[in-house]
Amino acid sequence: MAGEKMIFSAEKYQPDVWQRIAKIAVSKRVGSAYLFSGPEGVGKEAAALALGAALNCRENETVCSTCSACIRFATLQHEHLHVVVPLPRKKDSIDKDTDVLTIIGKDNAALLTDLLQKKGKDPFQKIKLPQAKRILINSIRELRKKLYLKSVDYGYKTVLIFDAHFLSDGDGASANALLKILEEPPDKTIIILVTDHKAMLLSTIQSRCQHIDFPPLENNTICAFLEEARVPATESEFYAYLADGNMHRARFLSGRPIADILKLMKDQVETVVNSNGHGWRSYINNMSRMVRSDPDEFKFQLFLLQTWFQQAYRLRRNIAGPLAENGFAEGLQLFTTSYPSADLTAVNGVIETTMGSVQKNYYMPLALTNMLVDIQHYLQDKT
Repeated sequence: MAGEKMIFSAEKYQPDVWQRIAKIAVSKRVGSAYLFSGPEGVGKEAAALALGAALNCRENETVCSTCSACIRFATLQHEHLHVVVPLPRKKDSIDKDTDVLTIIGKDNAALLTDLLQKKGKDPFQKIKLPQAKRILINSIRELRKKLYLKSVDYGYKTVLIFDAHFLSDGDGASANALLKILEEPPDKTIIILVTDHKAMLLSTIQSRCQHIDFPPLENNTICAFLEEARVPATESEFYAYLADGNMHRARFLSGRPIADILKLMKDQVETVVNSNGHGWRSYINNMSRMVRSDPDEFKFQLFLLQTWFQQAYRLRRNIAGPLAENGFAEGLQLFTTSYPSADLTAVNGVIETTMGSVQKNYYMPLALTNMLVDIQHYLQDKT
């Protein structure tokens, strides 16, 4: 699973989308900018890398995987490839000519190098640095210098901007700087913005890109990936089902015993459903600390809470699910009986909004309080 060619398996993970992308590479009618969007963990970054490799393949194939150009793309070392990601700032004030590695500091620079190397071996490796909250304006300035420095004798200069919605963070200077490049793109250059949150991008940037939307991954695709990682088949089916098409989530889940996941879910549900003042205060305090120290764990725990209500909704409609098959059938049945009028769709929306509050930097104690109150409201369906 960690072979160099993993990056070129976009067709395996997203066959329908890759068919459209491959036509772009084969036709050579390549636009200057594309926007790859869709849910988290569905292979957007892998597909972007594969398109760049296809446009630079020395064998004139979609992706031969064996020529020197394809191999260098597979390891993210090709001279035509430029990867831009959100980065932390180690200095409060920086000069416009300060290079990015100096801005982020030696430790972060070393971590970035390590993550890029891992990305070359694993298409679903996330390049995410601690406290990385924006795409730096200096990253775009450096990119501009590289793109206009010289032309290419073959292929395309390929720019991949991962988590592109972070361009708009802060004063939006990075987004405006990129916009200038999009307005006057260099020859033989393709810029691919990849994002889970298309709506957060400036409309002016969106309008200059050709849009390619990615659907969630199929469960059998996730199962196959996990089984290649030596996760037992019965467990991989459980993780894949809960992951709901998100490979990042599936791998995160697979690192935990199923029994631990189910216990954590049970604790979340009991705390949220029972309107106990002391329990709620403790929950709000603990979750607020967690969102600062470990935002991924925070989102995971809310995801488990959301999953419970989704499974309860499915039970109402006599649709089988993994929780019922793992000893939760009685609990789910008791829940649906106790709250026969609950608006479970609205509850799901409340939790989704709370998860989105992290991205928007909301005051989390208030966001969590609102979530608890709203869930109680919709459990009684007081509309």
